[in-house]
Amino acid sequence: MKFQIRIYSFAIFILTTLAAFAQGGVPEYTVQVGSYANPKPGDFANLQGHGFLYASKRSAHTDVFVGGYESEGEAGKMLATLQLFGYDNAAVNKLNTEGGRSVTIIQLATKRVGDKINWEDYLPAGQLYVLLSGNQLKILAGTFPDVASAKAHLAKLQLVGFKDAFVKNMNNVLLHEVTDFEMGGAPKRPLIPLVFEEKKAEESAPEQQKAEVEAKKQDAPKAYEEVAIVVPGTKSTVELTPKGAETKVDTPAPSKTEPAKEAPAKVATPAPTPASFEASLPDIRPNVKRTSAYELQKTLKVEGSYKGSLDGFYGKGTRSAYEQALAGNRQLQKYRILAKYMATPTEDAPKGTVQYFINHLWDDPKTAMDGLAAAKTPIAKSYRAYFMYVSEGSSKDVNWLMNEAIKEAFSGKKSAFPKFDPTVRYAYEDIDQLLTHLRYIHEVSADSPAAPCWLFRKHPGPALQAFGPQGTNSNLKLQACGGFWEWEEVKVLDAIAKDLCGLGQMSEAACAKSQSQLAQLYLTPKALADDERKALEAWNGKLWQGIEGWSSRDPMLGEIATALKISYLQTEVLFEDFFMDEGFTEKEAKALGLQAMKTLVGHHLERFI
Repeated sequence: MKFQIRIYSFAIFILTTLAAFAQGGVPEYTVQVGSYANPKPGDFANLQGHGFLYASKRSAHTDVFVGGYESEGEAGKMLATLQLFGYDNAAVNKLNTEGGRSVTIIQLATKRVGDKINWEDYLPAGQLYVLLSGNQLKILAGTFPDVASAKAHLAKLQLVGFKDAFVKNMNNVLLHEVTDFEMGGAPKRPLIPLVFEEKKAEESAPEQQKAEVEAKKQDAPKAYEEVAIVVPGTKSTVELTPKGAETKVDTPAPSKTEPAKEAPAKVATPAPTPASFEASLPDIRPNVKRTSAYELQKTLKVEGSYKGSLDGFYGKGTRSAYEQALAGNRQLQKYRILAKYMATPTEDAPKGTVQYFINHLWDDPKTAMDGLAAAKTPIAKSYRAYFMYVSEGSSKDVNWLMNEAIKEAFSGKKSAFPKFDPTVRYAYEDIDQLLTHLRYIHEVSADSPAAPCWLFRKHPGPALQAFGPQGTNSNLKLQACGGFWEWEEVKVLDAIAKDLCGLGQMSEAACAKSQSQLAQLYLTPKALADDERKALEAWNGKLWQGIEGWSSRDPMLGEIATALKISYLQTEVLFEDFFMDEGFTEKEAKALGLQAMKTLVGHHLERFI
């Protein structure tokens, strides 16, 4: 009877796991770049920053794919990018997640697409897989016949340095085996790799057990492209070189194609771009003890919605209490309504300004290019050079414009950037270098406009790399492109803080700077130094000391302060989990969460310090 109950429970577990994958939030879409005779990672150098590339070898050819996406729309954006680069035969695939099964693996690390990954560090863990979702890449090891085997292997992994690894179950269709292609070539293999439990069982078990092990091997997860439901593209009967040139399928000889450069875009039909960056709420970790959750529990207990113990873990009780307060607290109800009617950051700019022309460079190229030519500023010249490069390819005109822009922008100034000399004449052969120098011009230009949102949509990898943490950041501004502003919690907190600020006391310049800083934290976060972390903790303490003194004067002020604190702490928890999802440690995420809080409301609540 007990055995039957266990079997029944296990079946329910499997069905629940597979059902969870089918309910959304699953990266079940991918984009096939093309089919090739003998592809090499270097053949796709122009795509490296746009998504994680992987290959699936067939009998006579190899299919190359990019990315994993939760919706067909997201995959469609990558398809448009590939077509912009000249991969006309690219097509969207949908993976057959319903036909998959739950397997046990060990998650080793989470990376961002574009991060440099030292694969040799992970090879001792055994066979590697990746799970791809948007700009995230999870490195996994496995698979294992059951959780017990995985935990036994996990203990060995932790002894050799994989301290943050953990066991999980997932749909095998979403796993992709890591080979030399994905690793960018053949890395150095460990001399003594760790041995999986199945291997040991095969060597020491009796004949019957060996047969069971062999059966498990045959039931190993297939590469997920082999169970994909393909959304048909054009010219599916030919193989392609990286630039889309056709070769016959029955010719297995490797193509001698040089690494492709940024393909010219057609000005008349620019690739579609999304209205804003999508930023779904992170899942709050219930097993992380944190000050923000502890303070939220204290506030909710005083408010009357939280009945549990003050343990600092954001579990179901804390979530339920927050939702109860959100629905029942009249001040929170008021500000939730107010937040819907308050303006959030946009990409708008006054017509005729350099910012306006940059914003509309892809919407109305002729007008924008004419406007930038008339402006004659270094930043205007650099954006003209950028558009000429992506439209027509590298040229003497591109080089001349960019070098003139650098010369004028750095006139009388020293370079704060390593390995960059503004007195040297550069030739621009790839988009990475051009965008990096574009960022340098942004940073040294006193009246520089904000880097536009479309730059990060069209070139996500190179743009994030170019505009990431480096230099002085003195004049660098980024447009607020959605991101955190898509969270209701951020909008409500902003509404409360603005209401307490008074009659527009925050200047437009300060507001723009705050929005740019928050965009940088969303796009290119960087771990803070200890002195920066301590300064933020001191600021946070002074802020709430001032607010508590102010709220003690009147019960109505006390109600507003309670609503502010609930909103503030809930948003802080979400910021922390967002940064942990980005790969930062709990300590680093806490500091970055406070930095995001100060950036969001610091100017509005300055009078309480």
